[in-house]
Amino acid sequence: MNTKKTMLMITLMAVLVFSLGSTVVLAQISQNAPPEEDIRIAPLNNPAGPYAKGSKSVNIVGGMSSTLGQSYLILGGGFSYYLANGLALGISGEGWILQDPTIWKISPDLRYTFWKMDKIKPYVGAFYRRTFVGGDYDDYDSWGGRAGVAYRKGGSYVSLGVVHEEFIDCNATLFDCNITYPEIGFWFSF
Repeated sequence: MNTKKTMLMITLMAVLVFSLGSTVVLAQISQNAPPEEDIRIAPLNNPAGPYAKGSKSVNIVGGMSSTLGQSYLILGGGFSYYLANGLALGISGEGWILQDPTIWKISPDLRYTFWKMDKIKPYVGAFYRRTFVGGDYDDYDSWGGRAGVAYRKGGSYVSLGVVHEEFIDCNATLFDCNITYPEIGFWFSF
């Protein structure tokens, strides 16, 4: 992978993180926010609930998928920290195992959930992904975005969305250089 392109992608992700974060903070301040000493509300008392500033989340991933003509077991997990109400910065990893070559993916991401909505909460996000492929295959990088909705009933949530991923330094004459796929999630908060 070209180092200049990698640095450009990292820079673009950083600009997105800081510009989106600034927009969220400015929006909160401009909506008659309480005095500064009252802004630091503990996440349990925050109306943003599980999307509150300072909240943390851990996820576990499991599933099956096929690539390179083989079916893989996928296991992984991730961690997110809410920088502001609704704005989470996270890192996740997954392994595609029980076949050869083994595939490992690591992905920092940024997601904003529109937490002020009632039961259905839209979300948008962006990510960068590094994929390590064993054997004689080349490792590769990708970036993309996601959008969807999360539905809350009590302490249970289900989300349904779509992800679009673009592969960097892809040879378009040999491969599809992008992919769009659904994402479904279930989680509980307590």
